[in-house]
Amino acid sequence: MEKNYLSSVVAIVLAAVLVLLGLYWLPAINVGDWSMRKVDLLADVRNDSALHLLDSISSVKMNGSSPAGMAKTDSASNLPVLEGSRLTRDKHGNVITVEDSIINAKAEVTVTRSGITSIIDLGDDTGRGNMTAFYQALAQAAGRPVRIAVLGDSFIEGDILTSKLRELLQQRFGGCGVGYLPMTSITADFRRTVKQTFGGWTPHKAVDRSGYGDTYNNITGNYFNAGPGAWVMAKGIGNPYQHAASCTSSSFYFVSGTGSCYATAVVNGTDTTHFNLQSSSLIGHAVVQGDIKQVKWTVSNPGNMVFLGTSMDCDRGVIVDNLSLRASRGNHLSKITGSMMSAFNQVRHYDLVIIMYGLNIAGHNSSAYTAYCNTLTAAINNIKNTMPGTSVLVVGCSDREERTASGWKTMPGVLGLIQAQKRVAINSRVAFWDLYEAMGGEGSIVNMVRNGEANSDYTHITHRGGDRIARYLYDALMLGFETR
Repeated sequence: MEKNYLSSVVAIVLAAVLVLLGLYWLPAINVGDWSMRKVDLLADVRNDSALHLLDSISSVKMNGSSPAGMAKTDSASNLPVLEGSRLTRDKHGNVITVEDSIINAKAEVTVTRSGITSIIDLGDDTGRGNMTAFYQALAQAAGRPVRIAVLGDSFIEGDILTSKLRELLQQRFGGCGVGYLPMTSITADFRRTVKQTFGGWTPHKAVDRSGYGDTYNNITGNYFNAGPGAWVMAKGIGNPYQHAASCTSSSFYFVSGTGSCYATAVVNGTDTTHFNLQSSSLIGHAVVQGDIKQVKWTVSNPGNMVFLGTSMDCDRGVIVDNLSLRASRGNHLSKITGSMMSAFNQVRHYDLVIIMYGLNIAGHNSSAYTAYCNTLTAAINNIKNTMPGTSVLVVGCSDREERTASGWKTMPGVLGLIQAQKRVAINSRVAFWDLYEAMGGEGSIVNMVRNGEANSDYTHITHRGGDRIARYLYDALMLGFETR
């Protein structure tokens, strides 16, 4: 007679359910900025309104001050109260944080236009970090290159968002080419502005747990060792972004080393130029010019020399570099030596640095952003101290949603992160742009998913969505430029 295992199966299932229910009462596990999502088996069926009400009451009772590692939600403002913040009220009597009060006050003296989320310039009169330098550079774009670096994580990789932003700026101010390219890219097949192929390189990324040396750490977050004959080829693509089809110059960037290293540039498959890669500066670069639709750089006798990237640039007009680094929080920016930052600035000066890091820490229970604020502040100060004449724009986190008992809602961690980013912009005296507001706030990423403008993870955007967000940012930049 066969043994009946039904009772054993039922017992195991019940035990598993009880364990999962019990895990809800465990405290959240936090490691640095990272917070493990709480196990909540009944999240989709329980009504949390009473819990939210208790949270909002305790926020006000604590005078805006929250216990370490916690962020409460005030029902009047629907914004989490960042650790160390104080509550105040806006002109309508709504309870808000001091950070939002400062942002709102600045917004009142900023020129606004219907349908546009304005850039709030929180900079001072020293000329370091505020938007004035960038707007002045744009006014001179007919006679010189104006460079923009967009630093971010997977939200912008594959030239998403930056491709359309670049095209819009080049249409108005002139310019061509796709800007800076690392020697290799994990999104080379995904990018629609340039066809990039390569071989023979050993990449090192700032997000690697090992093998990334601080000596060569730089603003791009990448450097490369080369094998004999290592090569990289870039070919412009003109559809749908016409100004990406060609460029007027291409550079090849390297960190100066000992010994003799040579490079060859082949333009449009025919014109060949040879270079001895020597430089008296920490970072050197070789340059070819002309009507360049395709360029191939090849290295011979590389030895131990370290390489950074290549570019497809213009001699006048706007250049937009997509410097994406998947899974990064931007921590490497605060660790770049002053000499490396200054050297990079000498060979590739940026008139505007746009910082879009943060999405990787905006989890469900992320609430304490002290380490993030400190690191981002240090990064901004590093840029301001070593790159004079460079404007800095902090872009707030985009909408990221989760399913709750009452439908799709913005993750609480996202709102806390945006508040943290505002605080950094205020304390660092740089500009801030609220992407969350520009998108439409809560529910905006859900609508984008429905329209094919975002992926089903309710976090990352598609090329189509990138084009739409790029238009929002372009309009904000142009409003600031026109009313400077």
